[in-house]
Amino acid sequence: MTKKVHLKKDTKDLIFVILLVALPLLQFFIFYVCVNINSILLAFKKYDINNNVSFAGFDNFKQLFIDFKSFTLYKVALKNSTLVFLIGCPISLTLALLFSYYIYKKNSKFANIFKIVLFLPSVIPAIALATMFVQITDSAYPKLMQLLFNKEVFGLLQNPKSTIGTIIFYNIWCSFGVNMLLLISAMSSINPSMIEAAKIDGVSFFQEFIYITFPQIFGTIKTLLIVSVGGFFVNSASIVSFYGTTADESVYTIGYYIYKETVNLSLNNSQVGVPKLAAFGILLTVITLPIVYVLRYVLERFGPKTN
Repeated sequence: MTKKVHLKKDTKDLIFVILLVALPLLQFFIFYVCVNINSILLAFKKYDINNNVSFAGFDNFKQLFIDFKSFTLYKVALKNSTLVFLIGCPISLTLALLFSYYIYKKNSKFANIFKIVLFLPSVIPAIALATMFVQITDSAYPKLMQLLFNKEVFGLLQNPKSTIGTIIFYNIWCSFGVNMLLLISAMSSINPSMIEAAKIDGVSFFQEFIYITFPQIFGTIKTLLIVSVGGFFVNSASIVSFYGTTADESVYTIGYYIYKETVNLSLNNSQVGVPKLAAFGILLTVITLPIVYVLRYVLERFGPKTN
């Protein structure tokens, strides 16, 4: 009798687990497997000018390596993507971490105002925010320089020497608010008794951050870093918001290049370049996956541990 009861209970538990995971698995199958399976198959095909399809094997991948040696745009886009990541990610995350800790510790009546002001760029629609930013950098800035120093200058986005730097600054500004709110939320979940015990032991403001706060929120920091690395090749750096499909090749990132090529193929109603673009996406995925997993292992292995 007891065995039957346990069997019924185990069956009900199994049904519950199946129902619990069924929806996310179904979503994964529909929105990832079904969506991407055609792209994977396209990477091994080719189209002629009449859109007739044939099997190409690994020809599309071979052509990508040939193009990378001779096609300067790939190198420019890779360099800009690297600059956006290596400059933007550390600065944005560091500033968000410092501001978050200051607001978390001070907990003043102005804290909520700071949160709203800093998060505002993430709430305003991207096109509206980019339009306002362009008005400041390419209209207000030259007029201000003329008024204060009687000096005629180009707008920051119009000047080729400052364009990529201005774009990086814009991305830091936009991502700052989201990172800050996530970090503040992680800090707020720290057990208050741990902080009180540290104060009794006489830890300073910075010692508390280094030895208590940072290890406790390292999981959130690790997630932000992994997501940033995972999006390295698909990050268009908001160039679409500034230029649409008319950006100069000198400011291309890999993500923007993929976006523009996709739009051009769609507008031209041509399938000729689609297999090569699909192969490019698979190649970038193959490069990104091991980097993400290695980074995850390093952060988990050598990151700060919580007791």
